[in-house]
Amino acid sequence: AVISFFSSSYVIYYLLIKERQKLERLYHRLILAMNFALLPLTSTYIWSTFAVPEGTPDYVGAAGSIATCTAQGFIGLMLQGTVPFYYGSLSLQAFMGIKNKFQEEKYTWIEYPIHLFAWCFPAAGAINVALTENFNPSGSGCSMAKAPHGCEADPDILCERGDDIYILEYIIGLFVPFLYFVFPPFVVVSMYCWI
Repeated sequence: AVISFFSSSYVIYYLLIKERQKLERLYHRLILAMNFALLPLTSTYIWSTFAVPEGTPDYVGAAGSIATCTAQGFIGLMLQGTVPFYYGSLSLQAFMGIKNKFQEEKYTWIEYPIHLFAWCFPAAGAINVALTENFNPSGSGCSMAKAPHGCEADPDILCERGDDIYILEYIIGLFVPFLYFVFPPFVVVSMYCWI
């Protein structure tokens, strides 16, 4: 997480300070936006158990509250959707570039919908999860789970936080692999077949 944090910081510095003229290209603007999303995402990994409510069993270093746990979960979930959206958009940008013979003025219109969808859809999902109190200690920090840990599997333990959002969990669970493993190869195959 620390290496990713510094790598993202360097890419942002490089594109904004050292090579600002590169931002005239759509590709570099998408890379910049993706790294702006990666920076706080890697921060949530660095926070790790510090955001878990103090006194939570089995979490060494738990020093947070329900609010810090929800914040970590919200930022993490939202940006875990935003980053792959930008990743997938890079193949779409390549497709549009090749199709339009790299005359960027013909396809720059895709930039605004990419930014809109990359931030709004993951934010909507994260807001829904936050409103249903489903950001709770799970794994090495806070993410989508009910509390106390394991209450959904044990009928003798009453779940104090978290509603049933199984459909949303499946949608979110399929969204990220789709953007990493299905959409880019589909676009590349489309380039091969139709361009």
